[in-house]
Amino acid sequence: MKLGLIATMTSAFASGAVGLTVGLALPARPGQATLAAATAPAATAPAYLLLTCSDQGQTEPSSFIMTCADAGMRLEGLRWTTWSSHFASAYGTFSENDCEPNCASGHVRDYPVVVTAWGSKGVPGHSSERAYTELTLTFPASSRPPVQALAGGKAEVTYPVTQVLPAA
Repeated sequence: MKLGLIATMTSAFASGAVGLTVGLALPARPGQATLAAATAPAATAPAYLLLTCSDQGQTEPSSFIMTCADAGMRLEGLRWTTWSSHFASAYGTFSENDCEPNCASGHVRDYPVVVTAWGSKGVPGHSSERAYTELTLTFPASSRPPVQALAGGKAEVTYPVTQVLPAA
């Protein structure tokens, strides 16, 4: 009796295997997925970029100009530790023209910085690319760049630890 049960089970498994093989080899009917479609590689993930002043995409740039009109603020010596679809992070130097006594005669001041790029938007004409939209600058040293803001109608200088600026 046990031998008959084993033979029946073996026959059922063999029939199932033959049916599966034939089913995978035959063309699919409309509405059915084929093995090729089921095992095809997924669409490639979009590339994430920082857009330059001329709207050219850069991946993990070693430098990045933040103020396009005069390049008075820029990131230099960037070493990227993360570059993903969620965010990118690097450390390097934030360089800024102090414009004292004026921007033409000003001095460039350098500050150590940790940069986080985040947020994203599509890149026009490049459907497989996305551009980071925000930069968070964190100044880990005691020396930080001054930021002028209006407070009660008066210009006030502060030295924030972090600044959030548009990337694109």
